[in-house]
Amino acid sequence: MKVGIGTVLLLLLVPLAASQNFEVTGGWAHLTGDFGLDGFEVGGAVWFNPKVSIALNYDDSWDTSRVGAFELTSIGEISVNNHLQNFLVGPRIFFPIKRIKKHNISTFAEALFGGSHLNTTIKQVSTGEQSASDSAFSWLLGGGGDFVVSPHWAARVNLDFLRTHFSETGQSRLRLVVGVAYSFGHR
Repeated sequence: MKVGIGTVLLLLLVPLAASQNFEVTGGWAHLTGDFGLDGFEVGGAVWFNPKVSIALNYDDSWDTSRVGAFELTSIGEISVNNHLQNFLVGPRIFFPIKRIKKHNISTFAEALFGGSHLNTTIKQVSTGEQSASDSAFSWLLGGGGDFVVSPHWAARVNLDFLRTHFSETGQSRLRLVVGVAYSFGHR
């Protein structure tokens, strides 16, 4: 499934990159909830004009936590593995560039929509493991800023509110992404 999605994204992104109105992004991601999840984010965006782009994001985050209170009892060690993936697409609106000393700061707001997949496994030494997973609709609302380093490169920070709907119930998380953005055309 992942290979198929990756192949489709690659086939879509290569022609867009040649259009010179395209950017790619990547970085470290942290999501709250489920003991806190850390991972990475990659994405791309097609610029329609200097203020509006359509963004495509994929983030993959995971965590392995031990429930420490039971390690010295007859129950034994219990660990919880969480793996969350988000596939999101939507508009990103940029505000006028602010110049601070010699550097340009470009802020933006975004609203992305798509799907998420969560897989959770609980392992216990004496009883084995139990696993459950779910895929559901999700949306993200937030924004961030670009610290423009050169006409093509920028350091990017995002802070977003991510809403997932696993097991027909809503979950709210904050998502922090720190990374870089490379634009094939000039900003």
